[in-house]
Formats: sequence, structure tokens, C-alpha cells
Amino acid sequence: MSSRIIRSGDGLKKVVDGYTMAKLTNTAKVGKPGKLTFVIDGPTGKPQLDFTLQQSKLLHMYVVRDDLTGFQHIHPDLNTKTGVWTVPLTIAKPGPYHAVIEFEALKDDGNFDDRILGNTFTVAGKYTPVTYTPVSGTNTVDGYTVTLDPTAKVHGPDMHLKVTKDGADVTDLQQYLQSYAHITGFRKDTGEMVHMHPNEVPPYKTDPNALGGPNLTLVSLFADPGNYRMFIQFQTNNVVHLVPLDITVS
Repeated sequence: MSSRIIRSGDGLKKVVDGYTMAKLTNTAKVGKPGKLTFVIDGPTGKPQLDFTLQQSKLLHMYVVRDDLTGFQHIHPDLNTKTGVWTVPLTIAKPGPYHAVIEFEALKDDGNFDDRILGNTFTVAGKYTPVTYTPVSGTNTVDGYTVTLDPTAKVHGPDMHLKVTKDGADVTDLQQYLQSYAHITGFRKDTGEMVHMHPNEVPPYKTDPNALGGPNLTLVSLFADPGNYRMFIQFQTNNVVHLVPLDITVS
């Protein structure tokens, strides 16, 4: 069986190459648990039922409010009979939200279609957007300080990321979804999404003792210039940390 993968989509469209993110429904209310459901219709017009694991999950979903706050990286479950995806969701603040999904759909010829689709939903209540204030270069969360190149170029040189704590290098980055870090960015003016992983990979993706850090490099996957908010996720001591940083892509 072939495993040729071609990635397509930037999270701005709910239809890409015949795949459609349809029937998106949200039951979550501010501060109360709910759920998000949707269907992925395939090129045949029927719900797509066959997928392959991508970093230990069948599908990755990234949720962010229009003001680039409230980011979540979550993983819906698939009902293989109906094609309905469901994921628990709790939203802290009301307003318009952007949901992006990435998946690898298995085709009849044995190849995979890697697609990125997007759709929107709204959580009821008064929406008061947070003023966009860039945090460039360095940010500290949970005692961990993360530095990231504040500038990048479209399909340019590798970017550099470093994690420290109390001035000391962090060398115990654990695998989180088979990677030492996940970096999800959204362009400020359009919501265009980019998702990256470090070039440094665990020698064995199933080895819980494989540790990384403090320095990681990232391939610049930006297709368009602009200002992006990057959400950097990494795991230490079995806890996932989330650090936002902003960069300018030229």
C-alpha cells in the first residue's frame, strides 16, 4: 500500500478538494461543558469513514477566538458508522470562534489525502475582543521561558525555538503526541493557520523515556506574509504547557 501524502488547505475554507467540514454544531455555553460535532463529507458527497493515525490521533482540531485568544488543541472521536465526529468542549468567553481540523483520509487506491479544513461557530454572550498586543521574542508561562525568532520568511530558513527554566536549559521535554513540541499559528488579519513540529524527533515515538530540548528548529511553513500568533505546546513532568508568542513573517 502506498503512503503518498499531499497536504492541502490553510484552515480558511470548509471545502478543500472535495472534502467538506459540514454540520458543525456547538452546544457549549460560557463556562459550561458542551460538545462540538461535525461531519467530514468526502469527494463522493458521503461522509468520509476511513482515516489513518496522524501523530497518534485520527484528527487534530485547533480552536481559537477571533481575537486570537482561547486557543485549544483537541481531538474529536469518530463514529465509524455515521461519520459524526464529537469532542467535549468548554469555552471560557463568548464570541466568534474558528475551528480548524487536520486529518489524513484513506483513499480507495491506498493513498492518503492530508487536508486542513476550517469552519466557524459562535458562543452566545457579549463579545468584547481583547486588544491585540504582540508578545515577540520571549514569553514565560508556568515558570518556563520560551524564545522564538520574532521574524521569519515565507518558506525561508529554519526558525529557532528554545525552552529554559530559571535561566537553565530544559532538557526533559517529553513526547507530546509523538513530538517534542507543537506550534500552531494564526495570521492576525485572516485567521490563516499553520502547524509545525520540530525537526528534532524522538528516536522511538513510543519510548516515554526519550527526552528533548532545550533547542528546537522549525521548518518555515508559512505560505503568506503577515503577523502571526504562535501557540507553542510542550510537555514536561506529564504536564502540557501552552506559551503564546507573536512573529512577523515577510
